[in-house]
This record gives sequence, C-alpha cells and structure tokens, in this order.
Amino acid sequence: MKAVTPPAPARTRDRLLDAAAELVAGDGWAAVTMGKLAAHVGVSRQTVYNELGSKAELAEALLLRETERFAERLTEVAAAHPGRAVDGVTAAFRETLEAARANPLLLVALGCPKGGRDDFLPLLTTRPEGVLERSVDTVAALFARSYPEVGLSLSEWTVAVEAFVRLLLSHLVQPSGSVAHASGQMRWVIGRMLGA
Repeated sequence: MKAVTPPAPARTRDRLLDAAAELVAGDGWAAVTMGKLAAHVGVSRQTVYNELGSKAELAEALLLRETERFAERLTEVAAAHPGRAVDGVTAAFRETLEAARANPLLLVALGCPKGGRDDFLPLLTTRPEGVLERSVDTVAALFARSYPEVGLSLSEWTVAVEAFVRLLLSHLVQPSGSVAHASGQMRWVIGRMLGA
C-alpha cells in the first residue's frame, strides 16, 4: 500500500494573511496590531515584520490578495459569456460589486461598520500603483483575450476597465441603490463604451 503524503503546511505568510483577514472581519482594522497577529498565529512579532513589513504593507498585501481572488472569479464570469462582451463585462461588474459589498476587508477599507480607514482607503483611492493598477491591468488583459471581436486594443481595454473600476468604487463608497440597479446603469455605459 502506497503511503499518502500529508499536505504541505501553509506558508507562514499565507497563515498570517488568513489570520489578519479573520481579525479584521471580527474586530475591524484599527484593532489589528502586529503583536496581536503574531499571537494569533503563534509566531514572534519579528516574524510578522519579516514576512509582511509594516501595517500599511499588511493592508496592501491583504487587498492585493483579494484582487487576485476577484480576477479568478472574473475569469470564470467571462468564460460563461463567450462572444457576448456587453453581457460578460456587465456580469463581471455585478459579480465584483456583490462580492465587494460582502467582503469584510473592503467594508473596513471603506469605513463601514467597524472603522479603521487609516491604511486601507488610500490603497483604493490614492495609491493607484497598488490595488487599482493591478486590478485594471489584470482585467483589461482578461477582457482583451476573452472578447477579441470587440476590436479594442489592450491599451483601449485598459482605459475602459479603469473607467469601470472607478465607477465600481463610486458605487461601493456611495451606493445609490441595489446591485441590480447599479448593474443596469452600467450595462448601458458598457454597451456605449464597447460600441454595442
């Protein structure tokens, strides 16, 4: 009988990020300290600093990880709408808006309901080289691959996606209605931008 190899233990960085996300969801960003995070995972504070850097760098790592997860979801959404760019992009907008509204990290970043804007909100709004730039680049490349029939170059998709992401952030910061209402409005905008 062949021996079963146990799964490799999670990397320390991944364990720390998982624990940080759990602490944020439970207590809010302001309550997260490197010492509390170290105690939660069972490592030294120095290990936390070695793996993640400062608290601002922890915030960025958490949000970038969420961005990568959103990109994976959007790949599935685009695949479900082959040859229908307006439907696919609208579905991606809706999926992202729904997921973001239910995401404790983004809710904390936007000042809902457990406070702690200090390091999170600037990552979304004033440090575009981080979360926003990575989101735009990743999604633009995805849409360019998924919808070549639209005829937009990668740089044109980048402009369009940046506009979509900024509208998405606006709907998150100042919601003016349901996800269905916002998605309906965006469908019109997306159709006009894509020439459909």
